[in-house]
Amino acid sequence: MAHNAKPKILYDNLLEGASLTATDPDSETQYDVDNIVDLRPYTLHRFGAAGTKYITADYGEAVSADALGIVGHNLGTAEATVSVESSANNSDWTERLAGFQPANDTALMKEFTSASARYWRIKIVTASVTVQIGVALLGEVLTFERWPRSGLDPDALKIKASSQTSKTGNMLGATLGYVSREFSLKFQNLTPSWVSNTFVPAWDAHLELLKPFLLAWDITNHATEVYFVRLPDNATRAMPYDPVRRSLSLKLVGVKE
Repeated sequence: MAHNAKPKILYDNLLEGASLTATDPDSETQYDVDNIVDLRPYTLHRFGAAGTKYITADYGEAVSADALGIVGHNLGTAEATVSVESSANNSDWTERLAGFQPANDTALMKEFTSASARYWRIKIVTASVTVQIGVALLGEVLTFERWPRSGLDPDALKIKASSQTSKTGNMLGATLGYVSREFSLKFQNLTPSWVSNTFVPAWDAHLELLKPFLLAWDITNHATEVYFVRLPDNATRAMPYDPVRRSLSLKLVGVKE
């Protein structure tokens, strides 16, 4: 097995500031293409039929991207082939992320060589199943400077439910609300410059607002273990020096897909 990759997050979504258009969108207004940038996996964009479809973004000027993320989709079920292309003129397109087939319908993140262009588009090809997408992110991934400390458990789950038992302790019934994924990332020996110039801007612009983001804790060996998470309510931030470098601990929560 290869050495674990350093954790990566994708939060800075260029699609949010772009003018979006979609090929053959569903005629129902609740499936508008702008739904893909509201960070809610349950508000969907849906195409009108199967086939070759595009979601195209015009930024008005050249912007850089090196990663694609998608949440709340049916791409695995649809046996879809997904790729990313860019263009300077909305006519001549260059493939940036080669076509791939998602293994399932859970959150995904794919990296590609960084490129800059005014126009970007996500290409989706299916044979018979209509595709729907909850959230799409296109931007530059943030890679943590160090590997997390030992003890990382990305499979830690918490059941949110209510149950009733009889006077003799027997189960009468249970109602499952949802299952949440709750774990921590802990880092040591971070350089002060990385903390100040890379992590703090991400915290200020996105994390502290409790906005969700994509996390790939080891995209090399666990490429399908990508999670849509956020900081919990009443989260705190501590980045102590020890004594020259800094430490960081992030508690993360998200819904198990």
